Amino acid sequence: MRKIIALDFDGVICDSMDECMLISYNAYFNRSQDKGIDFSHITSELQINFKKNRYLVGPAQDFYFLWKSLLSTNTSSKEIVETYNKLKSDEKGMELPFVERFYLLRSKQKKNHFSQWILLNPIYKQIKRDLIDVVDINNLFIVTAKDTDSVLDILHANNIEINENQVFGREMSLNKVKLFKKIIKGTEIEPQNIFYIEDKISHLIKVRTMGINGYLATWGYNSPSAKCEAILNDITPISLSEISSIIA
Repeated sequence: MRKIIALDFDGVICDSMDECMLISYNAYFNRSQDKGIDFSHITSELQINFKKNRYLVGPAQDFYFLWKSLLSTNTSSKEIVETYNKLKSDEKGMELPFVERFYLLRSKQKKNHFSQWILLNPIYKQIKRDLIDVVDINNLFIVTAKDTDSVLDILHANNIEINENQVFGREMSLNKVKLFKKIIKGTEIEPQNIFYIEDKISHLIKVRTMGINGYLATWGYNSPSAKCEAILNDITPISLSEISSIIA
């Protein structure tokens, strides 16, 4: 019986926390960063609050609302979340120029400072050793809101080979249910034979309704309530030390 292993990217394969912080902050303030990667403009307090609330973000446009929330409220997590949710509702569309700057700046960093950029995107070595390097390449899929070129650049820099047509990135859709429908149609596999590892609980809950097996990556960017929500929705929280059990 064929078994497909599907992985989210940021927070599952790759810890992109610092890269996303840097690119999104400078895109928010429209800084070009011609001299390369520099965190000097981001205060330590902002860095701490960004990391604490990173779980709120899905696709890149959400970083616009996160930074606006962090810069306009105090350090109360509750207030940051409330402001973030209100901004997403009230200012829909305001983030579009930011998104364009975000991807332009990422592209520029990759072109001019590729080695530094890769260092800002370390992979979780255990998931490479215990899962990616073990799974048949034909049964490994990546389903992510990240741009496909960046996914492939990071994988290749870490000597990870994958069939490029099995990377389902933001260019196809930001709706992961739609992406899994494409995978099911293309592979003719039953949903119950797909095993999906993701760190954002809302995505897992949606694809679980399709019959796909969901696993919450507890090493990723989880919300405070993610583990409880996972258990309530028949989704298995899993740690890095347990990932090999998925292919057993």
